[in-house]
Amino acid sequence: MKNVKIKMVGLPNKVVPNVFVDGEFINCKKNNFGSYEAEIQTEKDDIEITISRYFELKSKLWWLYALISFIVSIFGILEPPYDKKCISINCLFKVKLNDDNNQITIQFNTLKPNGKAAILTPNNQFEEIKNEYFVDKTVKVRKIILLVIKLLVWIGIAILVGYFISKLF
Repeated sequence: MKNVKIKMVGLPNKVVPNVFVDGEFINCKKNNFGSYEAEIQTEKDDIEITISRYFELKSKLWWLYALISFIVSIFGILEPPYDKKCISINCLFKVKLNDDNNQITIQFNTLKPNGKAAILTPNNQFEEIKNEYFVDKTVKVRKIILLVIKLLVWIGIAILVGYFISKLF
């Protein structure tokens, strides 16, 4: 068995990465310094590391999640804001493993659209297949749609409150 330690540093606080090793989801734990760490064991000589970012506005039932969170958060007052830039991560690395020490550190760059996402510093040989930040247009459009709907709901609430106040006096 080969032990592999993966450490990801430099990610902003709001970004939670999805890490897959050979197509299997790996649960990464955040340490006290804000970096993510994972430790895996494998029999293979090389592994494929995929890192992406998950947006709830990208899922199939995004409208249902948005509706429930809008109502539960008292019509959006207590709802945390969505990421304004909608920048996603697309990284794919193939790493050859040693027999003993397999420490892989992934240093992320600042979030810039169409930029290089990370710098991989293993003590092994690696191949960089994909390594980019990109603006997720689907998420950006859905975020704008959600903002317009929230604005229309708030205008409707203001009209209803004005109507009921005018009926009282």
